Amino acid sequence: MKKIRIKKGMRSAAALLLCVLLLAGSMPPVYAGGDSAAVKGKKNELAGVNDKIDDAKDALADGKAESKSLSAQIKDMENQIYAQEVEINDKQKEINDTKALIAEKIEELNKQQEEIDGQNEELRIRLRAMYKNGDTGMLAVLFGSSSMSEFMTNMDMVQRIYESDTELLEEMEGVYGIIVEKKEELQALKEKLIGEEEEMEARKAALDEKRAELAAKKKAVDADNRELERQIDKLNDEAKALTAEIIKLQTAESYVGGAMQWPASASKYVSSPFGNRLHPILKVIKFHTGIDIAAASGTNIVAANAGTVMSACYNSGYGYMVMVDHGGGIVTLYAHCSKLLVSKGAKVKRGQVIALVGSTGMSTGPHLHFEVRINGEYKNPLEYVSR
Repeated sequence: MKKIRIKKGMRSAAALLLCVLLLAGSMPPVYAGGDSAAVKGKKNELAGVNDKIDDAKDALADGKAESKSLSAQIKDMENQIYAQEVEINDKQKEINDTKALIAEKIEELNKQQEEIDGQNEELRIRLRAMYKNGDTGMLAVLFGSSSMSEFMTNMDMVQRIYESDTELLEEMEGVYGIIVEKKEELQALKEKLIGEEEEMEARKAALDEKRAELAAKKKAVDADNRELERQIDKLNDEAKALTAEIIKLQTAESYVGGAMQWPASASKYVSSPFGNRLHPILKVIKFHTGIDIAAASGTNIVAANAGTVMSACYNSGYGYMVMVDHGGGIVTLYAHCSKLLVSKGAKVKRGQVIALVGSTGMSTGPHLHFEVRINGEYKNPLEYVSR
């Protein structure tokens, strides 16, 4: 842990405040003396930049939420399309099986048709002969008998021929009816299956179109989000430049002295260290300006050292936050609080409870985001506080 020793005459705590303002968009700090017109002008200019940063962050948060929602919709659409494709494949197999059955049945029916056609031809020949000869043909057969026994035999033969023809006609009529009925049933089934297949293909095409529409919309939203990130980075650079100018124009009291104490009473676990990291919400590599201390919601946050509260307010990124000026250009920041217990301008002592742990602003869960800045420069808090 480094001991902070800063002599009188070092550059102002305003540098730290304004660097804090860079992301927090908070109100300007309280200094020992009044600000010059030049400083006030730069502060106003910086406040305008910070407002733009806040607006861009809010828009980016909305954009990220919309992108996440669109991703979920696309995934749901892809699941629906997959289910539709499975159903179409099943239906296609059913159609193919039905087509094969139709072909098999038609072949059987064609054979029956050939047999019936043969029987029909024989019957037509016999009927034509009977028509040509009329009843005389039958009578000749009967009366041409040489005996009563032969007459009875011929009579029986004629009767059997008549009954056979009648039976054949009835059988042919029945088979023809079956053939027509089966063909109509198979054709209706085929048409039904093809209709269902076409309907499912249309539904799948509509889902594909919707998925493409959502993907295009997500692409546009992601592009907007990347542009917002570039704008935020550009605004941050602009704010840093303004902070540097203000530092040159302003002086502050000397550091109050002494080592800083750990700011979270309930925990000493650092869940996210100082430096570059994958941002938990933006999902891009961003510089982490402090440390995150995991702690239960509602537990105490204490001032790392004595000083003056420069800001105690709500910010879209930091949520409820407190900044304390310790003199000599040194400022500490406590963010994502659930409740603030001090107000701007208040004098606080080392170890005094100033807020409660929460998860407000851009946060994924209860924790304390703690920063140390010296002359506007972010410092690793672990080098200045002891656990």
